[in-house]
Amino acid sequence: MRSLLKLTAYALIALMAILLGLIFYFEFRFYLGIPVIRASDFVPFYEEFLLSALPAPFIAILFRKSQAGIKEQRSRSFLRIALGVMWILDAILQVQPEMNNLFAQYDLIPMLSMGFPVTQVILLSVNVWSSNPPLMDLAAAVIQLYIGVIYLVTKRGLAFNINEAAAIVWCSVIWVFGEGFGGVFTTGSSILTGLPGSVLFYLIGALVLFFTSNENNKTRAEKTIRYATVLTLLISLGFQAYPANGFWSSLPVNVFPSPFGFLGFAVTAQTRIAASSGIFNAIFVAIIAVAILLWLIKSMFAPVLTFCFAVFTWIIYQGLGIVAQFSTDSNTGLILAILMVAYMLNIKEMRAVRRTAVSPRPGIQGS
Repeated sequence: MRSLLKLTAYALIALMAILLGLIFYFEFRFYLGIPVIRASDFVPFYEEFLLSALPAPFIAILFRKSQAGIKEQRSRSFLRIALGVMWILDAILQVQPEMNNLFAQYDLIPMLSMGFPVTQVILLSVNVWSSNPPLMDLAAAVIQLYIGVIYLVTKRGLAFNINEAAAIVWCSVIWVFGEGFGGVFTTGSSILTGLPGSVLFYLIGALVLFFTSNENNKTRAEKTIRYATVLTLLISLGFQAYPANGFWSSLPVNVFPSPFGFLGFAVTAQTRIAASSGIFNAIFVAIIAVAILLWLIKSMFAPVLTFCFAVFTWIIYQGLGIVAQFSTDSNTGLILAILMVAYMLNIKEMRAVRRTAVSPRPGIQGS
């Protein structure tokens, strides 16, 4: 089982690497095809990014040796490494060719029409970003890169705690000023397309690792993920079922500009689902409601159902997150699925501890 999980993890990482390579290849071809843009326009930014990233391997080697003797439960190790990979992936997405000059125009400015309080915080974001786009982009990428690297090579200790604090603060900043509160104040938001914001799940993961940094407090980890998931699903249920959001008559259809059009099947699936929006929205509402009920009764089917629904939304409605134009993360589906796997591993370990506690010690007989 462990070998299968490792093989799956390596396959996913390889898939992400291939997709990123294709994305950058097609983006450079597109931007260099514009007469006013030259290859030299990108060189200074990437030189600065590579110079900023240069200490990362040496930091990784240093901490890897010092942390080698620290034991860690499988569930915690999985979550920590998964978050590390995700943060590094986000850093790479942050340095896509268009991010310097077009990020504010296509990602931030459209949110100005979302009303209070989103408009107010996004206006501040646009002003700060527009003051020096290359510098802002570089800072965001480097912060995320080092959060990911430290996650990968530290398990506990001062460096890990500082990294946790940085991750929690940065998650909060992104959720408010980059994601406009993840859509929770915006009419028409849906869990299918990203409600309540992917970075919120990064924050939940960071809290789980923080609660278990000094001891194997599995109960707090289990409760944190369970409560956060129930709250997320309750919010999502309200948005999905509320008639004014329009999902009963028209489910969203997103067109993904994927390399070679390989995500055409996802667009086709969305179109067919949208053709029967009333029926399928009823199905989605029922799935979310059943998931909430299963979480409330602490059924082990709860994380399984949530995992399957998260993967479905990530593939069909979120286009794997990273292939969408101006994407800065993999969207909510993947990170929610990761949390569900961590939760199931944690429950398995809790049950093993209980079995060990109740089983009689060998060699001891009653009088």
